Amino acid sequence: MGMFDKKSQPENPEIAECDRQLAALEARRREMYFNIGRTYAGQNTAESAKGTPYGEFMQELEKVDRNKDFYEKRRLALQGLRKCEKCGNILVLDSAFCNKCGEKLEALFQGEETGQKVCSRCGTPYAEGTAFCTNCGNKLA
Repeated sequence: MGMFDKKSQPENPEIAECDRQLAALEARRREMYFNIGRTYAGQNTAESAKGTPYGEFMQELEKVDRNKDFYEKRRLALQGLRKCEKCGNILVLDSAFCNKCGEKLEALFQGEETGQKVCSRCGTPYAEGTAFCTNCGNKLA
């Protein structure tokens, strides 16, 4: 080891302070970019952003949101539960009405949300020609 190796040199407190400040400013900069994007996404849709540099990002964001919604519903359905779309109350999967707000509950899954056929009650994927869901027994369309 030479006498000018970095590890053998004591750290200069002023340099260390500059490094801390630079790291804090970079973190703040990333946070600002995140907030700008979140604000833009909150005020626009893929349709309103069409033709702008953000159009493709907004389309992808909406696709991710749809898939996230599907898997959140699917996770609850696998536990025998569902969430009221109006008030957020967690209910038994077979419920026809919300016992908190009285909302009539529609089919939980609306067709091919992830590009495959799924049971409208529990979200279990099924093959063409299947008559009943193998998970919940629901009659398939």
